[in-house]
Order: sequence, then C-alpha cells, then structure tokens
Amino acid sequence: MSAVVAIPARLQSSRLPRKLLLDVAGRPLIQRTHDVAVAADAGPVVVLTDSREIADRVEGFGGEAVMTAGDLDSGTARIASVAERFDTDVVVNLQGDAPLTDPEVVAAAARSAQDSGAPVTMAVYPLGRAADVADPNTVKVVRARNGRVVYCSRAPIPYIRDEPVPRALDSPLHWGHSGIYAYSRGFLDEFADISASQLEEAERLEQLRWLEAGIEVRWFEVEAQGPSVDTAADLQRVRVAFAEREQL
Repeated sequence: MSAVVAIPARLQSSRLPRKLLLDVAGRPLIQRTHDVAVAADAGPVVVLTDSREIADRVEGFGGEAVMTAGDLDSGTARIASVAERFDTDVVVNLQGDAPLTDPEVVAAAARSAQDSGAPVTMAVYPLGRAADVADPNTVKVVRARNGRVVYCSRAPIPYIRDEPVPRALDSPLHWGHSGIYAYSRGFLDEFADISASQLEEAERLEQLRWLEAGIEVRWFEVEAQGPSVDTAADLQRVRVAFAEREQL
C-alpha cells in the first residue's frame, strides 16, 4: 500500500493545554494515537509538530517526528507544508488527539483514496441521535450517490421540512464526518494555491474551501469512532475507555 499516515500534532490548544502530552494509561496521548496509526499497517507513520517537546517524546518511543512551522491554521496545512518529503500517492491525516480511532478506518481511508484517485477522501458515519444532528460540533455531510461529497455544515442538514426537530431516521439521512481524511499527493502539492473561501470562513470548516473551489471530495462509510480529546471531560472518557480495554 503506497501511503503515509501523517499525524498533525500542535502543542498548544485552547480548551485543553498541552493535551497531546497528557497521560492516557501510562503513555502520552500522542503515543496512543501513534499506536493506532502503526496498527493500521497502511504505510510509514510520521508525526508533524511545531513543538520540540512533542518531537522529543515521539522520537523517545521510537517514532518519526518532523518539525513544521508554528503558524499553520489546520492539520491539512501542516501536512501540505512538508508534502515534498512524502514519496507516496496518498497521505492519510490522523489527528493527534484521536486515540480511539479504529486502525481499520485508517487503512480504509488509504484504500479508498487509492481506489478513487480523488484529491480528498473523507470518512463519514450515520448519525443515530437527534442530539448529534443538532450539535454544531458534529460536522454533517451531504453525500451524492456517486460517492462525492456535496456539502458539509455545522447545521442540521439536510433539513427535514415537516419536522421542526431533526431526528435520525431508520434509513440514515444525516451523516457525520469522523475527522479522518486521505489526500492525493497532487492535492497537497497544490494546496497553497487554493483560494480562501467565504463558506469556509462562515462555518469554520476547511472542507468548504475545497468544495467551493470545485475540488472533488469523496466519502467512504465507517462506524462512529471514539471521541477525540478536546476537553478535560473528553480526556477522562478516553482514560476510562483504555482502562476498560486493559480489563478485558
């Protein structure tokens, strides 16, 4: 499989400072996510970071770390900034705060991107709760039947006209984005030339810059993944999940 798994790993975060170095069952959070990437067996794994401290920890447990600029505004931008280092057709973006991701989802992202050849491939999952449909922190994805992504939004789309409260249907109508991307090398090489987007600015979703520019974004289906770590409460849930695993 010709792919690289890149893990963007910024040290500072507004809601949970230095979260990637916090302990999860005896290992730093970034190492737990790195374990997922290695288990996926999709190709070499590299951590991209603006922090020498994170790089030292990664190298300390035997991983590869690459230093990047500190003023990049997204994980995609961090990956694109060093794309010339990757001798590969596909780069999978696994966020550093996602240690409960199923390794098979990472591998599936690489396979889906290779099969389609699309510039961007993203994982989507059916939303089973009305609360998730309404939650602006859950990114909703409108899918075309041909495998292309039509639109992404924080709003509960598609809107069900005859129901004032959005709900999950027996046949899924609402889909969420799990946070996993795969990019073609060509997309990363041209990333800096993609113009800023009014839609992206309005919704604070980087996918909308690509869609507004007419770039092909394709989806593949997965099950809902474990929570990423954005807050102290998220960290506690992840710690509990790892403690339960160790008891099995």
